[in-house]
Amino acid sequence: MSEALQPICGVDFGTSNSVVALLGADARPRFAEFSLLGAMTRSFRSLLFFDLEEQHHREPLHFEAGPEGIEAYLEAYGEGRLIQSFKTHLTSQGLGRTQIGPHNEDLDGLIAHFLRRLFERAEANLGRPVERAVFGRPVRFAGAKESADDERAEQRLRKAAAAAGVREVHVELEPIAAAYHYESRLERDEVALIADFGAGTTDFCVMRIGPSRREHEDRSADVLATGGIGVAGDNLDAALIQNVIAPKLGKGSHYHEFGRTHIIPNSYYNKLSRWHQLSFLRGDRTRKDLGRLQQHADEPEAIAALIEIIEDNQGFHLHKSIEQLKIGLSQRERADFLYRHDELEIVSEVARADFESWIAEDVESITESLDATLASAGLSPADVDRVFMTGGTAFVPCVRERFASRFGEGKLSRGDELSSIASGLAARGGRLS
Repeated sequence: MSEALQPICGVDFGTSNSVVALLGADARPRFAEFSLLGAMTRSFRSLLFFDLEEQHHREPLHFEAGPEGIEAYLEAYGEGRLIQSFKTHLTSQGLGRTQIGPHNEDLDGLIAHFLRRLFERAEANLGRPVERAVFGRPVRFAGAKESADDERAEQRLRKAAAAAGVREVHVELEPIAAAYHYESRLERDEVALIADFGAGTTDFCVMRIGPSRREHEDRSADVLATGGIGVAGDNLDAALIQNVIAPKLGKGSHYHEFGRTHIIPNSYYNKLSRWHQLSFLRGDRTRKDLGRLQQHADEPEAIAALIEIIEDNQGFHLHKSIEQLKIGLSQRERADFLYRHDELEIVSEVARADFESWIAEDVESITESLDATLASAGLSPADVDRVFMTGGTAFVPCVRERFASRFGEGKLSRGDELSSIASGLAARGGRLS
């Protein structure tokens, strides 16, 4: 196939999930699909799994990625190394390298490995190589304090893509990509505010969109303002874990040693909030420390439960239970949390009002970023014709209420949380082609 005819794919490299799409001859996006536990999905989970017994000197690094990584992780009962949320570390300058058996890898190498496997699987499904691509990026990368941090993160993403075999790399802001997706269904021009709720970041874009503009190659004049913040779905999950699960595992309790009373360290529960970090607690030192705490704890059964979750690497299953709880709280005023593993059972009824109090500071931060973006555009809520919200957090009632109070319920619409960004990136790739 000649270079002129080589398609440009849209790649939504997300904190939790990644999606690859290609604009078809009918101008509709075609998504790469992958097998996960016997079912097909567009989501390629943004993770790598390393079976440490498969790592050998003088041999390439052995790993599984995405859905295959999840399956390998479950088959190994958690034994091995599970690494995900690479995107949240792109702004970091001091992350260093990590040891995986005899191999020593840095963040850039890990991302390149992940992208290479993602593209191999996408090519097998789409029948087209991913050699030219438009990548999405947040307005503000997680952890970015200044524009130089965002620039560094983007350059690292570009280099990792090149290392994974992409010869031509374009980058588009994720909320602008969502705007392209939303624009494809419009029959009249609008001033739209796009709210993209990811796992690691929340991003906004105010843009003029519609039939009279969608074929323009240069859309920079249509973008009135962008904004974003490193607060998103992961923060909401962490709030549930800290307030629903962690107290059942000894958080806030005490132990007695050498005649003094101490609180159980919070560091264990902080890692519990990010399920992929749980494997970092499975070292000999942590095992020894927790065993000592259990002996002297006021609630030894709770510490024993924490040890069991860590030793059996139950983070994935624990967070799946949290996802179900969050969905329940979006639909009802009260919802049940239920987690079972062998003899361990954690059951709790959670009120939506309590959940909203736990995430109030995060919701306020998102709202402040929204207001700042609108002010930067020089517009009032009345000037906005439509608010397009994509991502799971858009379903959280107290978040939606913030938007409804400003723009009115009638202006709000939602999009597919897994497909909107990739669809818009594919549309952009089609124009670039």
